[in-house]
Amino acid sequence: MPAKLLVIDNNSPLLHSWKKGLAARYRVIEALGGVEAVRKLTSETIELVIANISLRTLNGVEAIGKIRSRFDRIPIIVLHNPKDVLDLKQAKAYSVDSTITLPVDYKKLIAEIERLLPAASAAKSARQPHAGSSPARGAAQKKAAAARTPGEAPAAAPDMDVEKRFYDGLSAISANNLPEAIAVFESLIKLTRLKKESWRRYLDDALFQLGQCHAAAGRYEKSNGYYKAFIAKAPHNLSYKSALLYLGKNYIALKNNAKAAVYLKQVINTPPFDSFGTQARKLLKTIETAK
Repeated sequence: MPAKLLVIDNNSPLLHSWKKGLAARYRVIEALGGVEAVRKLTSETIELVIANISLRTLNGVEAIGKIRSRFDRIPIIVLHNPKDVLDLKQAKAYSVDSTITLPVDYKKLIAEIERLLPAASAAKSARQPHAGSSPARGAAQKKAAAARTPGEAPAAAPDMDVEKRFYDGLSAISANNLPEAIAVFESLIKLTRLKKESWRRYLDDALFQLGQCHAAAGRYEKSNGYYKAFIAKAPHNLSYKSALLYLGKNYIALKNNAKAAVYLKQVINTPPFDSFGTQARKLLKTIETAK
């Protein structure tokens, strides 16, 4: 059976052209951003990842970091523009396996995929199956979901799979079901006892996702509360600078440019200087120009 590849990009026309180029050899799974990419890696057996880090609306480097934190052996090919020097440097810090300059040379891309797939097969054989992937469990979860009212989180249990619950929340975001996502993430941050200590990072990430959800719903003050809680609790998390940037954006939306400037300057002054810093600098310049 052909290998299954995950392409991370948020530009649909590009994705379609990729499918035409690769479909003859592989099964191509699409992800329109980092959230969907991590969810699909959790639920499907992906053998290789191709990530485009050139688009500013998708932080490909952050997506790669999140992938590496859970899938340290899956091969990753990075696509980049020649000017993406800082982002490429960050991506390489996560031990990506290959880099290809845009526009894509498909012969080179296919050659790199074929070179890396043997390593992918070895990684797949060493990987533990995901707890939520069995047909019986999936059917039970769908039945339980159908019985819940919209926005109602699944009932908590002492042996709950925190990882699976977290990705259920991400799935709800992908489906634009913010009430469901908020309910799931709020149920996670209330937990005090965990079956696995390694799951604690999902409680931190749930704070960040709640900030995202409430901002998307226009509840900027509430969003800020979750972002600030996340920053205080997880200063070394990969999404730390994202939270600072989003706080700046929220305060701009609230017409509080003074506070926005405080957080944007923190983004700029937090090394390394990357695409977050570039966005923060542009926003800060806009604020200062408007004075």
